[in-house]
Amino acid sequence: MKQSARSKKKILFPLLAISVGLLPFVTLEIIFRLFDIANPTEVVDTSSGFSGHQPLFSLGADGADYSTTRNRALYFGDQSFAASKADDTYRMFFLGGSTVRGRPYAVDSAFAKWVEIELNQRSTKTTYESINCGGLSYASFRLTHINREVLDYDPDLVVIATGHNEFLENRTFEKQSSQAEVRSALESLRLVVWLRSMIGQDVESFKDSSQDTLPENVTARLDSESGYASYHWDPEWVAAITAQYESSLEAMIQQCQQADIDIVLVCLGSNLRDCPPFKSEFNEQVAPEAQQRFLDLFEQATLLANQPHQALKHYQSCLEITDQYALLHYRMARAYEQIGEPETAKEHYLLAKDTDLCPLRLTETMDNIQRALAKKHDVPLVDARAAIESSSAGNIPGYEMYVDHVHPTLHGHQVIAGAIVDELITQDIVLPDLELDVQQYQQLYGQHIQSLPLAFFANGARRVGWLENWARRDLLAKELEPFDLRGELAVVHRHLGFDETEHAIQELNKIADKYESITEPTLQLALTFQSHGRYQPARSVLEWLLEYETEANLLQEIQYARMINAESMGDRGVAILIYDNFFERLPFEVEANQSWRRFVPDIWERVRLEDL
Repeated sequence: MKQSARSKKKILFPLLAISVGLLPFVTLEIIFRLFDIANPTEVVDTSSGFSGHQPLFSLGADGADYSTTRNRALYFGDQSFAASKADDTYRMFFLGGSTVRGRPYAVDSAFAKWVEIELNQRSTKTTYESINCGGLSYASFRLTHINREVLDYDPDLVVIATGHNEFLENRTFEKQSSQAEVRSALESLRLVVWLRSMIGQDVESFKDSSQDTLPENVTARLDSESGYASYHWDPEWVAAITAQYESSLEAMIQQCQQADIDIVLVCLGSNLRDCPPFKSEFNEQVAPEAQQRFLDLFEQATLLANQPHQALKHYQSCLEITDQYALLHYRMARAYEQIGEPETAKEHYLLAKDTDLCPLRLTETMDNIQRALAKKHDVPLVDARAAIESSSAGNIPGYEMYVDHVHPTLHGHQVIAGAIVDELITQDIVLPDLELDVQQYQQLYGQHIQSLPLAFFANGARRVGWLENWARRDLLAKELEPFDLRGELAVVHRHLGFDETEHAIQELNKIADKYESITEPTLQLALTFQSHGRYQPARSVLEWLLEYETEANLLQEIQYARMINAESMGDRGVAILIYDNFFERLPFEVEANQSWRRFVPDIWERVRLEDL
């Protein structure tokens, strides 16, 4: 008995000592919680949102609205919505990574916003509300937590567009979830929050110290100096991540279906033509002597870049050695484009993407997984990839649709939004009661773009510069040298997309010196910007063409386009001057002008008003 009592004392005394030692901390924790001191939302979420303790949205003090939790706004755009949804409101949550968020721009120009704008313009009875839950560098396994949370906010629809970020993190699958839960549990303690705020990890201090270099991504492999070098052949890792992608998507589908909430999957595309693979290397199955033979052939083909038929012979010999070298497929794709075989070129562009050792674009395997899951669970699928490809030359997307490897241009976002709206209507998920014509779409786009901040496009250019440095794009700059007029104009398109007019004009001057006539394709470039509400870039191109062109018929097309552009911009004085001075107050129509006239069908009536 005495020995048992001694054993109990040996256990109880240390426990009592620990309890007494912890008492002040427990007391402080209780006081902090009672008086709401050191709220966890006031410090940076080091879990990058993979936390069951810190929600994406927090209820305001008055209980009226939810808004993005302050420490999550570093990874997500600021969003807010009413705690109590109005009867006439249709609430949509869009989940995904930086493409959903609208990078390199902002949530106000992402496809979720364009869906909201179009549906509200087409409805007289329902108010549509898009809530953007796109997280920078968020992979699908992180989205399962976000999806579970948003189901508590009375959604009518969940739209999931994910897949580009699956290989960003160097994650292990056994320990990650438990480690994240332990870390987030500790960080939810008020004492820990208070200490972190004391050392400058509160949100405001973090923003001040970070300035323009906020951590715009999850802890990605490319964030470290050795990150790029860390990507090697690892088929087991790729297979594990692909399997996790499938299980995460299926989990989100089941979460929504069990809650009886409509869900839609969006198949995203990527830049194929103007994005060389990020990293290429030989796998272990290629012997050293074979590698050297491959490199010799590859170098010979490189020297024949201007002779694509001859270059392809050497590339085919390389292909017999290994078909797993990503840059080989990219080079072959460009050569096939040069000889006028776009279908074969596209096959190799896709292989270049899928054999990339640094896979920052959704793979074909994952694309097929989305489609299979949609079919298996009878979930509507929006083929945004096909919509963008059909709007691209040769069905091969490039800079005309993507500003970098995966992030769409504003026009690209509008195309995705249109595909989503069309599918929602086809599936009777939404029932708008109005139709829009081309003129109304252009006006809708133009009005919203004009409401964006002055630095909106400059900020986008800055972020793309950061992204390209992060992804080591300088290593493959030579691979992007244009080999045809389309490629040259794609560079101009990219500059205009960022409102870099001076750079765009410089490129146009260079192109004009290289090609005999570029008026028609350049007019088409201006038309593209006009059609999605970017009137000022369209005007810049048209003004340049006016100085460049001397042929009478083409000058007529340019002046007609300038008149439409001026009227669209509300610059009636310029439109009337063109009508008076060039058309001599006589309506003049030819077939070539019809693509422009659809924006202002009554153009002659409008400019004649001055005469009345």
